[in-house]
Amino acid sequence: MSIIDDQRSNANISDVKYSYNDTMLEEARKHHQKISNGKKMIGSDSFPDFNSSNGDAEFSFQALDIRGQAYPVTIGLRMVADNILADDDASSRRWVVFGSTPTTAAARRAVVDDMKEDLLNVSYVIRYSAPGDKIRVRPSNAAHYSNYSVEKRKILAEGIYDRKRGILCMVGCQERTGSTDCQTLVTVQFASLGSKVPEHGSGAISSLRDKTDRLFFAKINFTMHGMYSAQVANAISRMDMESVMLVASTTLSCVFTILQILHTKRNPEAAPATSVTMLAVLTMEFLAPLVLNSEALFASRRSQYHELHPTSRRIEMNEVMMRAPTLIAFVLQLRLLQLAWSGRRTSTMSERTVLWICLPLYALGGIVAAVVHVINARASTIGMAGWRVTIWQDLVSYAGLILDGFLLPQVILNASLGASRARAISPWFYMGGTMLRLMPHAYDVVRAQIYKPSMRSSKLYASPHDDLFGAAWDMVIPCGVALLALLLFLQQRLPGTESLPSQRSRSSGYQMVSNI
Repeated sequence: MSIIDDQRSNANISDVKYSYNDTMLEEARKHHQKISNGKKMIGSDSFPDFNSSNGDAEFSFQALDIRGQAYPVTIGLRMVADNILADDDASSRRWVVFGSTPTTAAARRAVVDDMKEDLLNVSYVIRYSAPGDKIRVRPSNAAHYSNYSVEKRKILAEGIYDRKRGILCMVGCQERTGSTDCQTLVTVQFASLGSKVPEHGSGAISSLRDKTDRLFFAKINFTMHGMYSAQVANAISRMDMESVMLVASTTLSCVFTILQILHTKRNPEAAPATSVTMLAVLTMEFLAPLVLNSEALFASRRSQYHELHPTSRRIEMNEVMMRAPTLIAFVLQLRLLQLAWSGRRTSTMSERTVLWICLPLYALGGIVAAVVHVINARASTIGMAGWRVTIWQDLVSYAGLILDGFLLPQVILNASLGASRARAISPWFYMGGTMLRLMPHAYDVVRAQIYKPSMRSSKLYASPHDDLFGAAWDMVIPCGVALLALLLFLQQRLPGTESLPSQRSRSSGYQMVSNI
């Protein structure tokens, strides 16, 4: 196995023969029997069968300060290369067969029959990194403190895989710190194919030696994360759909902005009564993706699936299709902002009132988000992908909450104008904008019920990078957005003079005098 592992990168290996170690297989069967005896079978559960070129046999795992990857060398009587099960008539770029090379039709049938067994003989190469010996580090700006070096380990293991129960049990040799320990047990429980939990399964690496033995090591429990091949295909389809939804949402925003521009031009009294703060917030919504090059982020997130599912034909959105609607929406928002700003012929006292209320409110919310981030960072361990959520990511999500309340400045402005409430905002604009802010949360609820969450599952529409999502937020935010839309509707429909503040101030200088 060691020779085969060293030559896996060579695509032109032929006439490779592999023989299982009967002693290791027998030891693995004993441990598998102990594990399977205590596991109840559930009729609806199904597990990967390892009988196709889908890469389900490979898995990544991690524990605290430990990360690794395991990939099969042989499954049954066939070897594995690039997630492909090879047999004797494979082309020269594939790995060929093994215990004894089947050159007859009967031997080929034996290979097929082997893959129909519930218990498959397998061999794996497992590589992982773990904390090594404690070392002393003396940084230039701090006192002495202890740290751990990183030790790379490799396990060459053989055993059996139970296709009915999803149990992988292997015994192998572990190479670490210059020594080789062939009393290492590796057990894995794969998650069922229909499981909705983020974990791909769980397992352990343990020593079969006595605790007094110098090669004994503490048991390492790990969690696997990832997606099965069928789930990867579904996730790619979902991402294609979400990309279309994202473009459609931006296009609708362009339409609603055009309708508001036309409304402002047809109604001269609308521009002075439109909140510049509200339009500035909406403009920033489209400026940020353009600055951060959102289509590059889109491509990098989708590329995560390429290694897991290399045979899939990913449909990449053209960069122009992703950028054009956002750029057009940004230009239209700038035009609307220019109309509102140039239409102010009177004092900006009401807009100052909006700023005095909104800016401290936004700042307070940012401080709360930062404090919550610090509390969560101290209370939680490293996430399932091995990365911590940064404070910048939490603040970006909070910015999405500000966008959800984009009508707040306009509601405050209308309240400050009192009885003089021009119908500054077109119903298409505020009702359409409200719908666009509600749809991601409605979709997030549906998505949580249908799709399995995973560290490799990127979200393009209703992304946690763009807003706050979750069971609670998906209820609170829509209620708040709908409430603001209702308040604006009532403010623009309640009886009152629809004259401008300037007109009201000029008319207030006149007085009705009775003619006696």
